[in-house]
Amino acid sequence: MRKRYRLHLQGREHLDRWLVSYADYMTLIFALFVVLYSVALVNKDKYRAVIDGMSQAFSVMQSGGNGLLEGQGNSLLGNAVSASPSLLESPASSSPSLAPISGVPVLQDGATLAKLDMQLQQSMGSLVDAGIVKLTQDENWLTIELSSGLLFSSGSAFLGPNAAPVINTLSSILKPVDNYVRVRGYTDNQQINNEIYRSNWALSAARAEAVLNGLIADGIAPQRLAFEAYGEFSPFADNGSEQGRLQNRKVVVAISKFAWVPPAPVVATPTVVAEPVPAVQQAVDAGEIKVITLPGGGIRITTRQD
Repeated sequence: MRKRYRLHLQGREHLDRWLVSYADYMTLIFALFVVLYSVALVNKDKYRAVIDGMSQAFSVMQSGGNGLLEGQGNSLLGNAVSASPSLLESPASSSPSLAPISGVPVLQDGATLAKLDMQLQQSMGSLVDAGIVKLTQDENWLTIELSSGLLFSSGSAFLGPNAAPVINTLSSILKPVDNYVRVRGYTDNQQINNEIYRSNWALSAARAEAVLNGLIADGIAPQRLAFEAYGEFSPFADNGSEQGRLQNRKVVVAISKFAWVPPAPVVATPTVVAEPVPAVQQAVDAGEIKVITLPGGGIRITTRQD
């Protein structure tokens, strides 16, 4: 009898242990709801400040609508996003004939390319019909492809007698406007290596520079101009045939839709006395220094020539 009573007491000792687990469970549930409640308490003023900061950083224009905040758009950053023209260039802008304007601080539309195309068609219609000049227009550029035989002798970058009328015609159309102009030189893959031009790249650069200088001589502002050289590395046709090589030897004058903006007049400032140039720098500029390799490594400079 005593043994059964002892077993009965031992069984009752384990009946209340579920309360410990239940208390732990309720504590965790309470902590969870506290966290959820704290997350739900959003400081609208701070949230609005964060959104405004993001909007200014990404140049976002907020529009009205039913958003997370009153008066905001249908998304966190609104519906309209403004972007610079350079970000909206088409994928084809990486090709040589459609290269974007680089190093230009201000982009402003110039004369319409369609108007310039019409003027060029009227002025160079006979050359276009003969296939010597080709005009191509897209969204960003108007290109005038000039056969190298029209401007230069074979293997030369000196303008021939037919170049002056062509460049003068181009200048008469380009001078009244402010559009940027890029002059691009191309060659075929026939190797050249003489005392003047060590490669087709050098020849294409010299030819593009010659046409650019001709435009400057006719009064085109140099700030609008730049020349590019592609040599044999950007062919228009297959170099496997003479006809293809003929199409690859050319100079392209590319007119951008963007215009050069003349800088504002500089206000005169008081004359600042220039700091004297250090003697060592003067010696470097005059070529009067000598660089000596030290026995233990390193170098030393001296103005002594002995």
